[in-house]
Order: sequence, then C-alpha cells, then structure tokens
Amino acid sequence: MEWIVNHWHAILEIIGAAVSLATLIVALTPSTKDDSILEKVRKFLSIFGLLNPDKSFIGKKEEEK
Repeated sequence: MEWIVNHWHAILEIIGAAVSLATLIVALTPSTKDDSILEKVRKFLSIFGLLNPDKSFIGKKEEEK
C-alpha cells in the first residue's frame, strides 16, 4: 500500500498512456467490438475523474434552456 501511495502519479501516467494508446489503436481498426470495450473502460475511469463522459464537470448543473 505504501508503494501505491508513493507512486500514485506514475500509476496515473501509465493508465493515461495506456488509454491514449488504446484510443489510437481502436481508431485504426475497422472493428466495432474494440470500440465498445474502450468505451466501457472510459466510463469506468470517468468515475475517478473530474469530467463526466459528456465532458461536463462533476457537480456542475446544466443550465436549463
């Protein structure tokens, strides 16, 4: 546990790089199955982020039109 606490920034960098690489690979392949898998991974990771999947900030309410 101490190692994770001491290296959390490196762990996040690796996760970010892996998702970026996966996004590039998914964009180059004609299959849609990998698109759906990557979308599930993005939704899971958005739980830990400050942005919602629709790119709005968590906790910010949309203004009614």
